[in-house]
Amino acid sequence: MIISSELGVRAINIAILGFCSLELLILLLSFPRFKLKNRASGIFYAKMLVVAFLMMCYSFSFWRNGGDGDAFNIALRALAYVGIYAVYVMYIMYVKEHITIADHSKTLPDWVVYVSIAFGVVGALLWNLSLFNPSFSELSNHELRFGPKFLAAHSGGIVLVLISVIVLIKYRKTLGSRETAMLMSMPILITVAALLEPLAHGLELRFPALMIELLIVYAHHHLELEAKQEIGETEGLRQRLSITADRMKPHYLYNVLTTIYYLCETDPERAQHAIGIFSEYMRSTLEALEKQELVEFTWELHEIRNYLVLEKVRFGDKLNVIYDIEYDDFRLPPLTIQPFIENAVKHGIGGKDDGGTIKIVSRKLSDGGAQVRVIDDGVGFDVESIAGQDYMTEGIANVRERLRLEVGGEVTLTSAPGKGTTVMVTIRSKDR
Repeated sequence: MIISSELGVRAINIAILGFCSLELLILLLSFPRFKLKNRASGIFYAKMLVVAFLMMCYSFSFWRNGGDGDAFNIALRALAYVGIYAVYVMYIMYVKEHITIADHSKTLPDWVVYVSIAFGVVGALLWNLSLFNPSFSELSNHELRFGPKFLAAHSGGIVLVLISVIVLIKYRKTLGSRETAMLMSMPILITVAALLEPLAHGLELRFPALMIELLIVYAHHHLELEAKQEIGETEGLRQRLSITADRMKPHYLYNVLTTIYYLCETDPERAQHAIGIFSEYMRSTLEALEKQELVEFTWELHEIRNYLVLEKVRFGDKLNVIYDIEYDDFRLPPLTIQPFIENAVKHGIGGKDDGGTIKIVSRKLSDGGAQVRVIDDGVGFDVESIAGQDYMTEGIANVRERLRLEVGGEVTLTSAPGKGTTVMVTIRSKDR
């Protein structure tokens, strides 16, 4: 009967550890590789690898069934349990990174990590000692029986649990309730497993507890990723709507339609031509709403030409345009140059009684990127005093952000009162 019970416990442990190992393998293979660039995610991934190795060691000890005195079996189990301390120290490092991410001004002091490492080493040594000293605990028939010095053998682990709980309570407001609850799963589950093992008649509970904790954190990673993607999609839609709203401002529509109205009386042929261009311009603008991908610069340039033709109808000889296009073989987010053209017309040339000139220049950079400059000889302005005002509207801020995120681009603006304005857009495509 004892043999049957022993074989049953061994079979159950092998099944539990085998299932946990399979689950962990799935997590490792499906973990988003791009998240490894994040330090917190890198620590979590390393923690999964360590747990996988430890479960392999412990599973092999049960599979071998070398008996209580088998030195190799004892070494495998010692390695497995010592490794749990290493995993817990990695968990505290993971908590530290989450606190830093939540608020860069508040971070967990390094000495907390160093103290955790010290107690992890002490705990590992005492646990190893307990394996060979019955006064701590003894392993008999695959059942762990705890002696009078059991608490001493687990003192390192108890301190690590206390450190993590204190840290999470102290930084709960910084982390937020959801993040704190997720991180609290480790100390809770590992403590419950340690307390229940004496009653489990030899069943291994700590590694299943670690597996549950990894699943909780992994699920949190995926929920966080999905939330960020949803926010990104919402932000992208908001920016595209902003682009269309900017294109369809009532004053712009009014100006164009009024110009066409008067042309119908004075020059019907030009009016007809202007209506055709305006129709194509509006169609392309609406089309920009649907564009999720980058567009060729030639597409952007076509939009700019249509816009300036319409403005030329309104301003006449007061608006001159020069195109100095040497390089157009690159891609960029749709309608990212045009807002700067509009500002040049409205704020630069439109502010001068005698009008002025807008020059559009494109060049290829030595690193394979591209540079587009929008230069006007309009009224100009003081860059520092104008920051945050009409020239730097939300639409322009959106353009900056889209360029930065989608092509690693940046915008540089220089201007001075009476000396015109130059906007320089640098494109550094991610696939170059």
